[in-house]
Amino acid sequence: MVETPVLTSTVLDRAGAQERLLVLLHGYGEPIEQLSSRIDLLDPVGRFKAVLPHAPFERGGRAIWHRALTAREEAEAQYVASLAAIDAHLEELEEQLGLPVAEAVVGGFSQGGGLALGLLLGADVAHVPAAGFGVCSFPPVVGGFRVDPAACEGRRYFLSSAREDHFAGIEVSRSGAALLRDVGLALTYVEADGGHEMTDDVARRIGEWIAELDTGERPVLPAVLADVAGLDGYFAGLWDLVD
Repeated sequence: MVETPVLTSTVLDRAGAQERLLVLLHGYGEPIEQLSSRIDLLDPVGRFKAVLPHAPFERGGRAIWHRALTAREEAEAQYVASLAAIDAHLEELEEQLGLPVAEAVVGGFSQGGGLALGLLLGADVAHVPAAGFGVCSFPPVVGGFRVDPAACEGRRYFLSSAREDHFAGIEVSRSGAALLRDVGLALTYVEADGGHEMTDDVARRIGEWIAELDTGERPVLPAVLADVAGLDGYFAGLWDLVD
């Protein structure tokens, strides 16, 4: 078991009402500027106080949330520790900034978006945000990860997958999206050309999705997911679905 680390964050100084919390989680070894440089696309009118936590682990001199799955046991342990650390940090941010986590949006690129997803799915998460998003992100590949489908029902998540992503083929990405559909998330799923990267175009689409979060309408999933297996697909048997 890996001890839960204590996180530090960068809070952006920007104009606007900043009446809600936006927590942005960088990718594997990526600088926070990967997301902070696109804040005006993600939140063009300054509705959100933007906070960028720093990943607690290191690999090759770069900050990471968890190892790649080639180091499966260590990767799973670090994922669980990072998720617990983010959960605790959200409580700290609520106290420091006076903005409720229940109204927050948490998202990120690659494994950052995967951890944002863990906050929405995890049955043991104490501080669940209103919504999350991920770019080139995947469901938690953690054996026995506890998920409560009843609690997940209707929680909003935006997922953008890339058709030339070299970490996982598009069929695996679609299977992951179908899994999120099957456990009840109100999923918005889009696909982009290109590879495993954060782009301005995707950031702009996320900004449009964030702006429409409060409409209450459940998104319509694209036809590419119509016949894709979720719970019985690529990720079958991975999670512990609790009552």
